[in-house]
Order: sequence, then C-alpha cells, then structure tokens
Amino acid sequence: MLYPAGWGSQKVQDYCGHDASPYKVGECSLGWAFYTAIGGTVLTFICAVLSAQAEIATSSDRVQEEIEEGKSLICLL
Repeated sequence: MLYPAGWGSQKVQDYCGHDASPYKVGECSLGWAFYTAIGGTVLTFICAVLSAQAEIATSSDRVQEEIEEGKSLICLL
C-alpha cells in the first residue's frame, strides 16, 4: 500500500507526466520487479501454510515413537 505513496512527487511527475499521482502511474508502467515481489510474497505465505501442515502431521506421539525407532518419515498432505 505504501509503494505508490511517492508517485505524486515532482520528480515522478517530471518522468511520468502531470497525470501521475498516488495509485495512478500516468505515462509510466510497473516493471517486472513489482510483480516478482508480489509473487514472492504469495509464495512465502504458501510455504508457511505447507510447513504448518507438515508440523501437524509429524507432531503425534506415534510418529515420535517411530522416529526414535529409526524409521524414515515421508510427509504427505
């Protein structure tokens, strides 16, 4: 939400035209880095959800006993 806060500055208006303001890019466009950052944020949340599911799947007493016996575990959703 803070990303476009500086779009109304004089320097941005010089580059992108007088129509540039917060949430209006004027004649400029968003680059690939912006979309890559959004994608990275979404993937981070997905990884957090998957790791929470893996923790739940391996936190039972029966699983702990199998780990202590030396068995290998494979997490499946």
